Amino acid sequence: MVKLSKEAKQRLQQLFKGGQLAIPWGFIPFVVYLGFKRGAGPRMPEPTVLSLLCG
Repeated sequence: MVKLSKEAKQRLQQLFKGGQLAIPWGFIPFVVYLGFKRGAGPRMPEPTVLSLLCG
């Protein structure tokens, strides 16, 4: 097993805390980004930001 210094352990803890924050807050914007990148299906109107906000 690799022995880590106290400083390395603290950096890893900060990294994991940042990941725990970024994953929930970044999931929905990522899904919306993928929807815009991929585009609408056949015979469907193209998505717009206004259509997403209005429902």
